[in-house]
Amino acid sequence: MAAFLMILALWPQGVQARYPQWELAADVKSRFSTGCSSVQELMNQAEARGLDGLLFGDHDRKSIQYGIPYMERVLRTKMGSPSLLDNGAATYLGEINQIDRTDDTLVLVPGVESAPFYYWTGNPLDMNLVAHNWDKHLLIIGLPNSRDYEELPTLNSSFTTRYLKDDYLPFLIYVIGGLIGFYGFVARRRWRGLSFMFSLVMALLAANTHPFKSSPFDQYQGDQGVEPYQYLIDYAESKGALVFWNHLETPVSEELRGDLIQVKTRTESHPQDLLLTRRYTGFQAMSTAPVSAVEPGKEWDQVLMQYLDGKRDRPVWGYGANDFRCEGKEGGLLGGVRTVVLAKQKSRPAVVKALRAGRMYAVKQGAGKHRLSLDAFELIDPATGNRAVMGKELETASPPAIGIKLSMTGDESNARAQIRLIRNGQVVKQGLLSLPYEGVWQDASPAQRGYYRLLVEVDADNQLVSNPIFFNSGPSQQTAVASAKTDTLSTPDPLPATPLNANPLPLPTEEAKALAPTTEPSAPLEKYVEVTGRGVRLRKGPSTKFPVVGKVNAGERLLFVRRTDVMFHGKAWIVIKKENALAYVWEGLVKELPTDQRN
Repeated sequence: MAAFLMILALWPQGVQARYPQWELAADVKSRFSTGCSSVQELMNQAEARGLDGLLFGDHDRKSIQYGIPYMERVLRTKMGSPSLLDNGAATYLGEINQIDRTDDTLVLVPGVESAPFYYWTGNPLDMNLVAHNWDKHLLIIGLPNSRDYEELPTLNSSFTTRYLKDDYLPFLIYVIGGLIGFYGFVARRRWRGLSFMFSLVMALLAANTHPFKSSPFDQYQGDQGVEPYQYLIDYAESKGALVFWNHLETPVSEELRGDLIQVKTRTESHPQDLLLTRRYTGFQAMSTAPVSAVEPGKEWDQVLMQYLDGKRDRPVWGYGANDFRCEGKEGGLLGGVRTVVLAKQKSRPAVVKALRAGRMYAVKQGAGKHRLSLDAFELIDPATGNRAVMGKELETASPPAIGIKLSMTGDESNARAQIRLIRNGQVVKQGLLSLPYEGVWQDASPAQRGYYRLLVEVDADNQLVSNPIFFNSGPSQQTAVASAKTDTLSTPDPLPATPLNANPLPLPTEEAKALAPTTEPSAPLEKYVEVTGRGVRLRKGPSTKFPVVGKVNAGERLLFVRRTDVMFHGKAWIVIKKENALAYVWEGLVKELPTDQRN
């Protein structure tokens, strides 16, 4: 009891206080794929929403192809949407990296959402052609360079030499046959027509069987299970990247119309893939729609129990995916779903490290500015006072105490939250709490090794999912599943209202106030450029591959915003502002105005 009272007195000074919380909108699409806004515009929107960072998830290659049997790669029709690789992976990384490097307002983390495989059923002649699993996505974060993006093992993507040694023999036979036919066409007068036809057929077959493909799979051999997805996971892991399963719960069905045919796509919910794949980092535990895999005893708990039993070499973390595309359209509100990371610094390396370690929780909030905040969630050793936060494991000689501090940001001080504490897949405590809440719970756990995690709900628009904290309280590796019996929460005595960050900056002295400047610093002069060409096109991104958003004529002045790192013929693409809208123009088509002509 004395140890427990000591925890009550000291808990607010816990380890989580050393980790500031940073709010991210994750899985955000820009104009590089299916989004409506540029990277700069998204940054402005995020700052207005009170976000600390953006984690991008632009589609790598959002295309679908169907070809005539035996000539699938040559005689085919293609449908799809704009994608990152269409607009250039180097341009994409250069744009995000430059803004992140030069502007510390927000943390920007590049990522890519990939659907590595789909397969066909039906027949175009019967009007029942269906592409299955076209929206079965993985989010990949931290690929080092543009070449790693270009060589992602997905269907219909860039040419690679990765499979050359495995598939070169048929290709080589057809190439030799084509050369023999061409020689017969050139060197002989007789049978020239036959030689030409033979050479043409061999050339088509060589093109159809070429080994410079982007994936070892194809869409014409039926369902391949999780093998294509595991292949992509292994590729990303070999590059040091993080991989998260996305949209496991949401079935998708749509129609696509190409130049020649109309097809349907169908993707069923697939939370079971959490159990069928290995070595991924985590999954989308929070969405605008319910995620059943986070419920007690479901797929997430089953995976975590496999880790405790030694059947997996790492845990699986949950994060919140915003899946944002356009404001007010598909994808909803920027920041409507957030991933809150615990990181010592507001920087990309610190954020990625926290994502890898599981120091984060996912939260959904409504249109207002208030949201649930997990101000502290720790396991505490009653004997030593040692602690562990989300993603960590506590070594303890006795069952740990659980410290929880919850609040609602904004003006919702009278909110009430339903909270469930889950141990090893079972709810062990639950109840309805008034927020803000702060308390330490004890759990006489029979398990000597396990984990705790939290589910919190105020209403359908305000929910929270924590990541697990592991504990090991004995030499045996027993991982008993908690009893199905649940205890109702009993609220402990109120704790001292000590803030987690207990080292506020000192207030300025009267002398310091007197010496402080009394005027605001002067704003920097605005910089303008003048258009030098006729009919100069303004674009949505730093490349001619992006759509045109307007035209300007020689002599027009444009407000200069910044210079990008994307070069063309020795000059950079620059960002300008025209009529309060951002656009891109090549530096070779404008000139900088002297200082005395800028206003």
